[in-house]
Amino acid sequence: MTFSHLSLSGPVSLDGVRVNAPVTGNEFYVDSNLGSNSRDGTTPAEARATLASALDLCTASKNDTIYLMPGHVESMDDEQIAIDVVGVNVIGLGSRSSRPRFDYDHANSSIDIEASNCTLRNVTIRPSVTDVLVGIDVVAAVTGTLIEDVEALPGEDAGGVDDFALVVDVKAGCTGTTVRGLKVRQHASGAGYLAGVRLTGASDDILIEDCDIYILGAGVVAPINGITTLSTKVMVRNNLLWTDAEPGIELLTGTTGIISDNYIFSNLGTLAASIVAAHCARFENYNCEVVNETGALVGTASADD
Repeated sequence: MTFSHLSLSGPVSLDGVRVNAPVTGNEFYVDSNLGSNSRDGTTPAEARATLASALDLCTASKNDTIYLMPGHVESMDDEQIAIDVVGVNVIGLGSRSSRPRFDYDHANSSIDIEASNCTLRNVTIRPSVTDVLVGIDVVAAVTGTLIEDVEALPGEDAGGVDDFALVVDVKAGCTGTTVRGLKVRQHASGAGYLAGVRLTGASDDILIEDCDIYILGAGVVAPINGITTLSTKVMVRNNLLWTDAEPGIELLTGTTGIISDNYIFSNLGTLAASIVAAHCARFENYNCEVVNETGALVGTASADD
């Protein structure tokens, strides 16, 4: 595909990529193959080489957008890429193996969302060492985050050694966070994963939907997990969750919300154990324990009272 300067005025799709284009903000481009951090970043031909450098060009609350070009790759050592400009959109271009990729070469590598109303869309992240602590960290009190169509790839090692502990970690006070279309794949021998999406601390109005999370191994708590302090108005819907003898969804007691239309594959003692969320309403959730069986409805029907 050949890209010229993009002038976008509304929601569009580029090669299958969802792009909510800016109405008033500036557009910047990043390309590790052809870019340079000495350029102005305003066209694909003048692209910056790194996301951090392009973020330096953005202005807070102007709805600026950074486009990561197909084939873009960044490697992180003991460092964090901080998306720290309010209202910025970081959007990867390309599909399948041409999507932008971030390689995590140290346990402390992470992408940190440190400013409110930011979007991260259509990128892949790959662990390259054992037990990377967090893939994407939504830091405390950052609100209105959208993480969409992100894929956590199997570790670079290809033998089950490289993995994430947490793929997306949402800290306390992160009102209005949405995680949509997250895909997680690990090597079958991986053992370090704890959760695909974790709510660490109390947040309000959280949406986790359309995710496809496959995590196994001794460390797993649940593909979707909440700990520390209860959250409110948590919506978990339309997710496909595959794990091993652990709940598909486990939220801290007292967390309120709605859990609907989720499909869980996990071998547990009881169907009810596949969703641990005592204070959430549930609609049409299914668990399958063994291959060749049909999933069964999880939960007790409401009484007509």
